[in-house]
Amino acid sequence: MMCRLLALVLSLALLLTSAGCAGNAAQLPALHTASSVSSQQTDTPENTVPADAEPVEIPEEPYIRVIDPAKPMVALTFDDGPHETYSGQILDILEANHAAATFFEIGANVWKYPAVVAREAELGCEIGSHSYIHKNLTSLSQSDLLDDLDAADAAFIAAGVPAPVLVRPPYGAVNETVRTSTGRSLITWNIDTEDWRCRDAQTVIDYIQGIDHLDGNVVLLHSIYDSTVEAVRVLIPWLQEQGYQLVTVTELLAYYYGVLPQPNTIYGYTFFFQHPHTDT
Repeated sequence: MMCRLLALVLSLALLLTSAGCAGNAAQLPALHTASSVSSQQTDTPENTVPADAEPVEIPEEPYIRVIDPAKPMVALTFDDGPHETYSGQILDILEANHAAATFFEIGANVWKYPAVVAREAELGCEIGSHSYIHKNLTSLSQSDLLDDLDAADAAFIAAGVPAPVLVRPPYGAVNETVRTSTGRSLITWNIDTEDWRCRDAQTVIDYIQGIDHLDGNVVLLHSIYDSTVEAVRVLIPWLQEQGYQLVTVTELLAYYYGVLPQPNTIYGYTFFFQHPHTDT
């Protein structure tokens, strides 16, 4: 009971602080029609709609994602972007399916394609850092480690998004210095599609579809391969058909596990397999 209450409180806090996909509803234009007049009055251009007038199009209300903590959910994550072409195609698929994901981007690539990162934020996706140039952070001194992440932060800020509070260390490599020095939440994964190795869409599709229980899992993908685009083109609607909500990492932690990401804390294979669901 206390776990469920905690999850609801954290869910409310997350919703209040989220700057994701929920925007203000568009203002509807006024629709002017002819008013009733007495038999003594004569119609004038001010109160009459011309017969050949174009109909006024009322814009659709913006879609607002609503997460149900009681329903299954999975977090898709994409590393190594942004890519000039493939990142945008993945965003198209997410947008068409009203889904969200987390993108762990490389700072040097963010400088090249800032508009992609800005669109990720606009669509309600989560943006994390994947270092500045994809070095193994465990090989760096503490000062060099912080310089690397600061350089990546500068690229994100220049792109118009906040400096990320989530970091995915390249190769998932973490040592004591990385764990205790960044002041960020360290996010790895517990399902690795190895899309970087096979570069084959059907192999990735078959692997994910062959897993019995994806609920509460973080899936590792990469946004720099055409084969990954084609895989998620199939997998995103398929996952939704199976009843999974596609959420960001922070949403998964809050709604599914009942925690918010903490600085200098690792959320990875061990956490996702051993930490209980808030409903248990």
